[in-house]
Amino acid sequence: MTVLSSDSTTAIPPLEQFVRDSVEAGAGMWDEIEPQVYDLLLPSQLAATAAADHASPLVRVTFDPEALAEHPQAQLASLGTPLIDHLLAEAVERGRLVELHLLGLNLRPHQLASSVARAIQLPRGFVLEIQRVRTLDFPQLVFWFEAEFISDQREQEILPVAVDLHYGRQVRHLEMLLVESRLSEAPSVLLPESPGIDRSTAYRIAREQVLRSVVSLVNLRARELNQRLDKQIARMTRYYDDLRQELDDQRARGAARSEADDGRFEARRAALTQERELRIAELRKKSALRAQLRLLNVLVVHQPKLEVCLMVLEPPSSAGHPVRHQVRDEPIRLRAVWDPLVEAVEAVPCAACGRPTFELARGRTMLVCPICNAAKPAPARRLPR
Repeated sequence: MTVLSSDSTTAIPPLEQFVRDSVEAGAGMWDEIEPQVYDLLLPSQLAATAAADHASPLVRVTFDPEALAEHPQAQLASLGTPLIDHLLAEAVERGRLVELHLLGLNLRPHQLASSVARAIQLPRGFVLEIQRVRTLDFPQLVFWFEAEFISDQREQEILPVAVDLHYGRQVRHLEMLLVESRLSEAPSVLLPESPGIDRSTAYRIAREQVLRSVVSLVNLRARELNQRLDKQIARMTRYYDDLRQELDDQRARGAARSEADDGRFEARRAALTQERELRIAELRKKSALRAQLRLLNVLVVHQPKLEVCLMVLEPPSSAGHPVRHQVRDEPIRLRAVWDPLVEAVEAVPCAACGRPTFELARGRTMLVCPICNAAKPAPARRLPR
Protein backbone atom coordinates (compact mmCIF):
# COMPACT_ATOMS: atom_id res chain seq x y z
CA MET A 1 0.00 0.00 0.00
CA THR A 2 1.39 3.39 -1.02
CA VAL A 3 0.30 6.77 0.30
CA LEU A 4 0.56 9.60 -2.20
CA SER A 5 1.52 12.37 0.18
CA SER A 6 1.10 13.67 3.72
CA ASP A 7 2.15 17.14 4.82
CA SER A 8 0.50 17.09 8.23
CA THR A 9 2.82 17.04 11.22
CA THR A 10 0.22 17.80 13.88
CA ALA A 11 -1.99 15.34 15.73
CA ILE A 12 -4.61 13.82 13.43
CA PRO A 13 -8.21 13.60 14.69
CA PRO A 14 -9.44 10.03 15.22
CA LEU A 15 -12.04 10.10 12.42
CA GLU A 16 -9.52 11.45 9.93
CA GLN A 17 -6.98 8.79 10.93
CA PHE A 18 -9.66 6.12 10.65
CA VAL A 19 -10.44 7.15 7.06
CA ARG A 20 -6.75 7.04 6.17
CA ASP A 21 -6.27 3.59 7.67
CA SER A 22 -9.48 2.22 6.16
CA VAL A 23 -8.60 3.38 2.65
CA GLU A 24 -5.13 1.84 2.97
CA ALA A 25 -6.54 -1.42 4.33
CA GLY A 26 -8.90 -1.62 1.35
CA ALA A 27 -6.02 -1.34 -1.17
CA GLY A 28 -6.80 2.28 -1.95
CA MET A 29 -4.78 5.50 -1.71
CA TRP A 30 -5.27 8.97 -0.28
CA ASP A 31 -3.71 12.36 -0.99
CA GLU A 32 -4.01 15.26 1.46
CA ILE A 33 -4.28 18.24 -0.86
CA GLU A 34 -4.65 20.65 2.05
CA PRO A 35 -5.37 20.31 5.77
CA GLN A 36 -8.54 18.22 6.28
CA VAL A 37 -9.19 17.94 2.53
CA TYR A 38 -8.36 14.63 0.81
CA ASP A 39 -8.57 12.97 -2.55
CA LEU A 40 -9.38 9.30 -1.99
CA LEU A 41 -8.67 6.68 -4.63
CA LEU A 42 -11.08 4.00 -3.54
CA PRO A 43 -11.25 0.37 -4.59
CA SER A 44 -14.08 -0.64 -6.89
CA GLN A 45 -16.33 -2.00 -4.15
CA LEU A 46 -16.29 1.36 -2.36
CA ALA A 47 -16.34 3.66 -5.39
CA ALA A 48 -19.99 3.09 -6.29
CA THR A 49 -21.09 3.84 -2.73
CA ALA A 50 -18.85 6.81 -2.02
CA ALA A 51 -18.61 8.63 -5.35
CA ALA A 52 -21.19 11.34 -5.85
CA ASP A 53 -21.66 10.54 -9.55
CA HIS A 54 -21.30 6.76 -9.04
CA ALA A 55 -18.72 6.71 -11.80
CA SER A 56 -15.26 7.79 -10.67
CA PRO A 57 -13.22 5.94 -8.03
CA LEU A 58 -11.59 9.28 -7.11
CA VAL A 59 -13.54 11.00 -4.33
CA ARG A 60 -12.74 14.29 -2.65
CA VAL A 61 -13.73 14.54 1.00
CA THR A 62 -13.26 17.14 3.69
CA PHE A 63 -13.49 17.00 7.45
CA ASP A 64 -13.94 20.79 7.74
CA PRO A 65 -17.44 22.12 6.87
CA GLU A 66 -16.00 25.55 6.11
CA ALA A 67 -13.87 24.03 3.33
CA LEU A 68 -16.98 23.09 1.33
CA ALA A 69 -17.19 26.65 -0.02
CA GLU A 70 -13.77 26.29 -1.66
CA HIS A 71 -14.36 22.68 -2.69
CA PRO A 72 -18.03 22.39 -3.71
CA GLN A 73 -17.40 18.98 -5.31
CA ALA A 74 -16.15 17.52 -2.01
CA GLN A 75 -18.18 15.40 0.39
CA LEU A 76 -18.30 16.18 4.09
CA ALA A 77 -16.84 13.22 5.98
CA SER A 78 -18.62 12.91 9.33
CA LEU A 79 -20.35 10.23 11.37
CA GLY A 80 -23.60 9.19 9.73
CA THR A 81 -22.61 9.96 6.14
CA PRO A 82 -22.72 7.08 3.60
CA LEU A 83 -18.95 7.03 3.11
CA ILE A 84 -18.11 6.81 6.82
CA ASP A 85 -20.87 4.26 7.46
CA HIS A 86 -19.55 2.08 4.65
CA LEU A 87 -15.97 2.36 5.89
CA LEU A 88 -17.12 1.40 9.40
CA ALA A 89 -18.99 -1.61 8.04
CA GLU A 90 -15.93 -2.66 6.04
CA ALA A 91 -13.73 -2.33 9.13
CA VAL A 92 -16.09 -4.50 11.17
CA GLU A 93 -16.13 -7.17 8.47
CA ARG A 94 -12.32 -7.18 8.17
CA GLY A 95 -11.91 -7.51 11.93
CA ARG A 96 -14.38 -10.33 12.61
CA LEU A 97 -11.54 -12.57 13.77
CA VAL A 98 -7.99 -11.33 14.33
CA GLU A 99 -5.03 -13.08 15.99
CA LEU A 100 -2.23 -10.99 17.50
CA HIS A 101 0.76 -11.66 19.74
CA LEU A 102 1.76 -9.76 22.86
CA LEU A 103 5.43 -8.79 22.85
CA GLY A 104 7.90 -7.01 25.10
CA LEU A 105 7.19 -8.85 28.35
CA ASN A 106 9.73 -9.72 31.03
CA LEU A 107 9.86 -13.52 31.14
CA ARG A 108 12.67 -13.65 33.72
CA PRO A 109 11.19 -12.06 36.83
CA HIS A 110 13.39 -11.33 39.81
CA GLN A 111 12.93 -13.68 42.79
CA LEU A 112 10.11 -15.69 41.27
CA ALA A 113 10.14 -18.24 44.09
CA SER A 114 9.56 -15.66 46.81
CA SER A 115 6.81 -13.99 44.75
CA VAL A 116 4.98 -17.29 44.38
CA ALA A 117 5.41 -18.09 48.07
CA ARG A 118 3.99 -14.72 49.09
CA ALA A 119 1.01 -15.01 46.72
CA ILE A 120 -0.16 -18.52 47.64
CA GLN A 121 -1.05 -18.98 51.30
CA LEU A 122 -0.62 -22.52 52.61
CA PRO A 123 -1.51 -24.11 55.94
CA ARG A 124 0.94 -23.57 58.77
CA GLY A 125 4.18 -25.45 58.25
CA PHE A 126 3.66 -26.24 54.53
CA VAL A 127 6.37 -25.04 52.13
CA LEU A 128 6.42 -24.57 48.35
CA GLU A 129 9.29 -25.80 46.26
CA ILE A 130 9.67 -24.91 42.56
CA GLN A 131 10.40 -27.95 40.42
CA ARG A 132 10.17 -26.51 36.92
CA VAL A 133 9.43 -23.24 35.15
CA ARG A 134 8.58 -23.11 31.46
CA THR A 135 7.23 -20.47 29.09
CA LEU A 136 3.97 -21.28 27.33
CA ASP A 137 1.57 -19.49 25.02
CA PHE A 138 -1.63 -18.57 26.86
CA PRO A 139 -4.33 -17.58 24.33
CA GLN A 140 -6.91 -15.07 25.51
CA LEU A 141 -10.06 -14.32 23.53
CA VAL A 142 -11.51 -10.81 23.50
CA PHE A 143 -15.15 -10.61 22.41
CA TRP A 144 -16.92 -7.41 21.43
CA PHE A 145 -20.70 -7.65 21.76
CA GLU A 146 -23.18 -5.05 20.55
CA ALA A 147 -26.24 -4.58 22.75
CA GLU A 148 -29.10 -2.72 21.06
CA PHE A 149 -31.97 -1.27 23.12
CA ILE A 150 -35.12 -0.45 21.14
CA SER A 151 -38.08 1.48 22.53
CA ASP A 152 -39.27 4.97 21.56
CA GLN A 153 -35.61 5.53 20.74
CA ARG A 154 -32.79 3.25 19.59
CA GLU A 155 -29.54 2.97 21.56
CA GLN A 156 -26.46 0.84 21.05
CA GLU A 157 -23.69 -0.06 23.45
CA ILE A 158 -20.47 -2.00 22.85
CA LEU A 159 -19.58 -4.48 25.60
CA PRO A 160 -16.10 -6.07 25.50
CA VAL A 161 -15.18 -9.13 27.56
CA ALA A 162 -12.03 -11.27 27.55
CA VAL A 163 -11.68 -14.93 28.54
CA ASP A 164 -8.47 -16.78 29.40
CA LEU A 165 -8.56 -20.14 27.65
CA HIS A 166 -6.25 -21.83 30.18
CA TYR A 167 -8.45 -21.35 33.24
CA GLY A 168 -11.70 -20.41 31.52
CA ARG A 169 -11.88 -17.18 33.52
CA GLN A 170 -12.73 -13.63 32.63
CA VAL A 171 -9.67 -11.40 32.12
CA ARG A 172 -9.78 -8.38 34.41
CA HIS A 173 -6.93 -6.31 32.94
CA LEU A 174 -8.42 -5.84 29.48
CA GLU A 175 -6.99 -2.35 28.95
CA MET A 176 -3.43 -3.56 29.53
CA LEU A 177 -4.01 -6.50 27.20
CA LEU A 178 -5.05 -4.21 24.33
CA VAL A 179 -2.11 -1.78 24.41
CA GLU A 180 -1.49 -1.27 20.70
CA SER A 181 2.27 -0.78 20.98
CA ARG A 182 2.71 -4.32 22.39
CA LEU A 183 0.59 -6.19 19.85
CA SER A 184 2.09 -7.71 16.72
CA GLU A 185 0.89 -9.96 13.93
CA ALA A 186 3.97 -12.19 14.27
CA PRO A 187 5.31 -13.77 17.49
CA SER A 188 8.82 -13.09 18.72
CA VAL A 189 9.29 -16.82 19.37
CA LEU A 190 7.11 -19.87 18.79
CA LEU A 191 5.85 -21.39 22.05
CA PRO A 192 3.78 -24.47 22.86
CA GLU A 193 0.20 -23.63 23.71
CA SER A 194 -1.03 -24.18 27.25
CA PRO A 195 -3.89 -26.65 27.73
CA GLY A 196 -7.32 -25.19 28.29
CA ILE A 197 -10.88 -24.88 27.07
CA ASP A 198 -11.88 -24.57 23.41
CA ARG A 199 -13.05 -21.34 21.77
CA SER A 200 -16.73 -22.29 21.68
CA THR A 201 -16.69 -22.81 25.44
CA ALA A 202 -14.95 -19.46 25.87
CA TYR A 203 -17.69 -17.83 23.80
CA ARG A 204 -20.38 -19.26 26.07
CA ILE A 205 -18.52 -17.98 29.15
CA ALA A 206 -18.19 -14.52 27.58
CA ARG A 207 -21.85 -14.48 26.58
CA GLU A 208 -22.95 -15.33 30.11
CA GLN A 209 -20.82 -12.50 31.48
CA VAL A 210 -22.19 -10.03 28.95
CA LEU A 211 -25.79 -11.12 29.56
CA ARG A 212 -25.42 -10.12 33.21
CA SER A 213 -24.34 -6.65 32.13
CA VAL A 214 -27.15 -6.46 29.56
CA VAL A 215 -29.74 -7.40 32.18
CA SER A 216 -28.50 -4.57 34.41
CA LEU A 217 -28.62 -2.12 31.51
CA VAL A 218 -32.11 -3.29 30.56
CA ASN A 219 -33.35 -2.82 34.14
CA LEU A 220 -31.84 0.66 34.27
CA ARG A 221 -33.41 1.72 30.98
CA ALA A 222 -36.73 0.09 31.90
CA ARG A 223 -36.90 2.14 35.09
CA GLU A 224 -36.18 5.32 33.16
CA LEU A 225 -38.80 4.42 30.54
CA ASN A 226 -41.41 3.63 33.18
CA GLN A 227 -40.80 6.93 34.95
CA ARG A 228 -41.13 8.85 31.70
CA LEU A 229 -44.17 6.79 30.71
CA ASP A 230 -45.90 7.47 34.04
CA LYS A 231 -45.38 11.22 33.55
CA GLN A 232 -46.75 11.07 30.01
CA ILE A 233 -49.79 9.03 31.08
CA ALA A 234 -50.48 11.38 33.98
CA ARG A 235 -50.24 14.41 31.68
CA MET A 236 -52.51 12.80 29.08
CA THR A 237 -55.00 11.72 31.75
CA ARG A 238 -55.22 15.29 33.07
CA TYR A 239 -55.75 16.55 29.53
CA TYR A 240 -58.71 14.24 28.88
CA ASP A 241 -60.11 14.84 32.36
CA ASP A 242 -60.13 18.55 31.57
CA LEU A 243 -61.98 17.85 28.31
CA ARG A 244 -64.56 15.76 30.12
CA GLN A 245 -64.97 18.43 32.80
CA GLU A 246 -65.45 21.06 30.12
CA LEU A 247 -68.08 18.84 28.48
CA ASP A 248 -69.88 18.40 31.81
CA ASP A 249 -69.84 22.17 32.36
CA GLN A 250 -71.38 22.73 28.92
CA ARG A 251 -74.04 20.19 29.73
CA ALA A 252 -74.75 21.81 33.12
CA ARG A 253 -75.08 25.29 31.57
CA GLY A 254 -77.70 24.11 29.07
CA ALA A 255 -81.12 25.32 30.22
CA ALA A 256 -83.26 22.92 28.26
CA ARG A 257 -82.06 19.43 27.48
CA SER A 258 -83.73 16.78 25.49
CA GLU A 259 -83.06 13.06 25.45
CA ALA A 260 -81.23 13.51 22.14
CA ASP A 261 -78.91 16.09 23.74
CA ASP A 262 -78.19 13.75 26.63
CA GLY A 263 -77.37 10.99 24.19
CA ARG A 264 -74.95 13.22 22.28
CA PHE A 265 -73.21 14.26 25.51
CA GLU A 266 -72.85 10.65 26.63
CA ALA A 267 -71.54 9.66 23.20
CA ARG A 268 -68.93 12.43 23.37
CA ARG A 269 -67.90 11.38 26.88
CA ALA A 270 -67.55 7.76 25.72
CA ALA A 271 -65.52 8.90 22.70
CA LEU A 272 -63.19 10.92 24.94
CA THR A 273 -62.71 7.90 27.22
CA GLN A 274 -62.04 5.61 24.27
CA GLU A 275 -59.59 8.08 22.74
CA ARG A 276 -57.73 8.42 26.06
CA GLU A 277 -57.37 4.66 26.43
CA LEU A 278 -56.21 4.39 22.83
CA ARG A 279 -53.55 7.06 23.30
CA ILE A 280 -52.33 5.48 26.54
CA ALA A 281 -52.13 2.08 24.85
CA GLU A 282 -50.06 3.65 22.03
CA LEU A 283 -47.72 5.19 24.60
CA ARG A 284 -47.28 1.85 26.36
CA LYS A 285 -46.59 0.07 23.06
CA LYS A 286 -44.10 2.72 21.97
CA SER A 287 -42.30 2.57 25.32
CA ALA A 288 -41.97 -1.23 25.35
CA LEU A 289 -38.28 -2.05 25.65
CA ARG A 290 -36.61 -4.72 23.53
CA ALA A 291 -32.95 -5.71 23.73
CA GLN A 292 -30.86 -7.49 21.12
CA LEU A 293 -27.34 -8.85 21.53
CA ARG A 294 -24.96 -9.87 18.77
CA LEU A 295 -21.28 -10.67 18.48
CA LEU A 296 -19.27 -8.13 16.49
CA ASN A 297 -15.59 -9.08 16.62
CA VAL A 298 -13.22 -11.59 18.20
CA LEU A 299 -9.56 -10.96 18.94
CA VAL A 300 -7.20 -13.77 19.92
CA VAL A 301 -4.26 -12.44 21.94
CA HIS A 302 -1.39 -14.91 22.32
CA GLN A 303 0.44 -13.96 25.51
CA PRO A 304 3.52 -15.73 26.87
CA LYS A 305 3.31 -16.61 30.56
CA LEU A 306 5.35 -18.72 32.94
CA GLU A 307 3.96 -22.03 34.13
CA VAL A 308 5.46 -22.78 37.55
CA CYS A 309 5.30 -26.43 38.63
CA LEU A 310 5.37 -26.62 42.44
CA MET A 311 5.67 -29.35 45.02
CA VAL A 312 4.16 -28.81 48.46
CA LEU A 313 6.37 -29.99 51.32
CA GLU A 314 4.42 -30.96 54.42
CA PRO A 315 5.52 -30.06 57.94
CA PRO A 316 7.61 -32.74 59.69
CA SER A 317 6.13 -34.88 62.43
CA SER A 318 7.28 -34.78 66.04
CA ALA A 319 9.70 -37.58 65.19
CA GLY A 320 11.21 -35.51 62.43
CA HIS A 321 9.74 -37.55 59.58
CA PRO A 322 7.40 -36.11 56.93
CA VAL A 323 3.71 -36.51 57.62
CA ARG A 324 1.80 -38.54 55.07
CA HIS A 325 -1.95 -38.82 54.74
CA GLN A 326 -3.38 -42.27 54.96
CA VAL A 327 -5.10 -42.06 51.55
CA ARG A 328 -2.45 -40.19 49.56
CA ASP A 329 1.02 -41.66 49.05
CA GLU A 330 2.37 -39.06 46.60
CA PRO A 331 3.40 -35.47 47.37
CA ILE A 332 1.04 -32.61 46.62
CA ARG A 333 1.77 -30.85 43.36
CA LEU A 334 0.49 -27.47 42.19
CA ARG A 335 0.70 -25.56 38.94
CA ALA A 336 0.79 -21.78 39.23
CA VAL A 337 0.97 -19.21 36.43
CA TRP A 338 3.07 -16.04 36.53
CA ASP A 339 1.55 -13.28 34.39
CA PRO A 340 4.37 -10.96 33.21
CA LEU A 341 1.85 -8.39 31.97
CA VAL A 342 0.68 -7.55 35.50
CA GLU A 343 3.77 -9.06 37.16
CA ALA A 344 1.77 -11.19 39.55
CA VAL A 345 0.82 -14.79 40.21
CA GLU A 346 -2.63 -15.81 39.03
CA ALA A 347 -5.03 -17.49 41.42
CA VAL A 348 -4.76 -21.28 41.35
CA PRO A 349 -7.92 -23.37 40.91
CA CYS A 350 -9.20 -25.33 43.88
CA ALA A 351 -8.64 -29.07 43.42
CA ALA A 352 -12.17 -29.79 44.65
CA CYS A 353 -14.45 -27.11 43.18
CA GLY A 354 -12.25 -25.29 40.65
CA ARG A 355 -12.75 -21.83 42.18
CA PRO A 356 -9.76 -19.49 41.81
CA THR A 357 -8.09 -18.91 45.14
CA PHE A 358 -4.87 -17.69 46.70
CA GLU A 359 -5.50 -19.44 50.04
CA LEU A 360 -5.32 -23.19 50.41
CA ALA A 361 -6.45 -25.19 53.41
CA ARG A 362 -5.64 -28.77 54.37
CA GLY A 363 -8.35 -31.18 53.31
CA ARG A 364 -8.53 -34.89 53.94
CA THR A 365 -6.63 -35.90 50.79
CA MET A 366 -5.66 -32.60 49.11
CA LEU A 367 -5.28 -28.86 49.55
CA VAL A 368 -8.58 -27.08 48.92
CA CYS A 369 -9.98 -23.56 49.09
CA PRO A 370 -11.41 -22.26 52.39
CA ILE A 371 -14.98 -22.68 51.12
CA CYS A 372 -14.53 -26.38 50.41
CA ASN A 373 -12.64 -26.81 53.67
CA ALA A 374 -15.50 -25.24 55.64
CA ALA A 375 -18.08 -27.40 53.84
CA LYS A 376 -16.37 -30.73 54.47
CA PRO A 377 -18.39 -33.12 56.64
CA ALA A 378 -17.46 -33.46 60.29
CA PRO A 379 -15.79 -36.73 61.29
CA ALA A 380 -18.18 -39.36 62.61
CA ARG A 381 -18.13 -39.89 66.35
CA ARG A 382 -17.80 -43.40 67.77
CA LEU A 383 -20.81 -44.36 69.82
CA PRO A 384 -20.22 -45.90 73.22
CA ARG A 385 -21.04 -49.58 73.63
